[in-house]
Amino acid sequence: MNGTEFIAHILKQEGVTEMTCFPSNVLIEAAAKEGIRPVMFRHERGAIMAADGYSRQSAGQRFGVVAMQNAAGAENSMGGLAQAFGDNVPILVLPGGYPLDRRHVRPNFLATENWKGVVKSAETIDTPSQIKDVMRRAFQALRNGNGGPVVVEMTADICAMEVPDDALDYSSPAVTVSAPSKTDVQDAVKALLAADRPMIWAGAGILKARATAELAEFAELTDIPVFTTMEGKSAYDERLPLSLGAG
Repeated sequence: MNGTEFIAHILKQEGVTEMTCFPSNVLIEAAAKEGIRPVMFRHERGAIMAADGYSRQSAGQRFGVVAMQNAAGAENSMGGLAQAFGDNVPILVLPGGYPLDRRHVRPNFLATENWKGVVKSAETIDTPSQIKDVMRRAFQALRNGNGGPVVVEMTADICAMEVPDDALDYSSPAVTVSAPSKTDVQDAVKALLAADRPMIWAGAGILKARATAELAEFAELTDIPVFTTMEGKSAYDERLPLSLGAG
C-alpha cells in the first residue's frame, strides 16, 4: 500500500463518505477505490465552500474533506480557507504537493507555508512512515478545541512510496470535552438575572454542542431575548417572540 492509498484508507476508517475535490490530485482515485464518493467542482473555492457547509450542518459531528492539486489549485483556495478559519469551521484540506527536490524551488507555492495565517494547523508528509501520525494529529485537531481548516500537504514522491508494514497501524484519536466550572456557570446566571436589560448573545457553540433545545428552554424560563451571531444562526428559532434575529 503506497502513501496515497494509506491516506484514503485512513479517511475511510475515520468514517469519511464524501470528498469534495478539484482535479488533479491522486487522492481522488484512491479515495474512490475505498468507497468514498468524490464530488467534483469547477473551482477550488467551490469545493472548499461545500466542505465548509458540510461541516457546519453536521455541527462538528462529521467533517468536510477537500482535495485539490498543488500550485494553482492551492493558490485558488486561499479565500475559502480564510472564510472557514474566520468562522471556526473544521475541514480537512488535502492539497497535492511538490516532490521533495522541488519543494523550495521558486516560484513553487507551498500550501503549508503560505496558508499559515488562515488554517488551524498544517503539516507536510516527509516520509511514508509518518503518515499515520500526521493524519492522527490532523483528526485530533479537527475534533478538539476551536475549529478551523486542518491541512495535510501530500508530498508527491513520498506519497507514491510504499508504506512500511509496521507503519500501517493507524488508530483514531480521542475526543476531549471541556466545560466551565459550576461556579462560573452560577456566576454567569446571577449576572444575567441581575441585569437591567439582559440579552442572550448566542453563537455557533450552541450548534456544536447541540444545545438549541436547552437555549430555547432557558430563554423561555427567564424571559430573556436571544440574539445570534451569523455563525450561530438557527441556534434559536427566529420565529419565536423572544428572538432578536441574527447579525
